[in-house]
Amino acid sequence: MTAHSSTPAKSRTYLAQDVADGLNQAADDIFDAVNAGDSGLRDALNLMVNATMAYLRGQADDLRQVVEANYSAPHDDVRSWTSEATS
Repeated sequence: MTAHSSTPAKSRTYLAQDVADGLNQAADDIFDAVNAGDSGLRDALNLMVNATMAYLRGQADDLRQVVEANYSAPHDDVRSWTSEATS
């Protein structure tokens, strides 16, 4: 069962927007729970949300393609932002 419905999860179908909304809500809840700053963890989770949606929609095969499609910064810059989450 899902937290928001009495319908078993295995019998539900989700629209892309439902998945995006769920991912973003989960990311926001994590940011709030750990008092995340403006970079590092926030950048990494936002990249994960963007990558998940791009992969599900068939818009990207790897992170480089995700970054090229969703960010104005180069791939190496985006990777450097996310590396703050592991330091």
